[in-house]
Amino acid sequence: MDTTWWLALGVVMLLAFVAALVDGRGRLGPRRRGAAREARAARRGQAPLPRPGEIWRTSLPDGTEPLFLVLTVRTDGARLARLTPEPSPLRVLPADAPEGPAYLEPGTVAEVGLARLLGRHGEVDADAWERVRHLAE
Repeated sequence: MDTTWWLALGVVMLLAFVAALVDGRGRLGPRRRGAAREARAARRGQAPLPRPGEIWRTSLPDGTEPLFLVLTVRTDGARLARLTPEPSPLRVLPADAPEGPAYLEPGTVAEVGLARLLGRHGEVDADAWERVRHLAE
């Protein structure tokens, strides 16, 4: 009886186990991978990538540079919510913030390319992020 197929089956099983192990390790790795990415960007002289919950100034086609709250980030762009000094139900920045009080402008969620983001101006506190993070979906 020829049993060489058992050897072939064993090799296939070993390869499948190694692939599952490597894939699982990559999925269960450190949760905050942004720190390494930011360090590499800083070494190359590039601006760090935005993270959800941060406030960034953005250039618009009309020449203005308003503040936006970053909701989600992808490789090709980011989803942003515009901030305004006019009071609305969702306060994002307190009155003593360097930029002054900022409120989420209702109904203004925009998709922009990462090249339009000019500079980071801080991040929202955990309570404010919990109130507005539903806009990221």
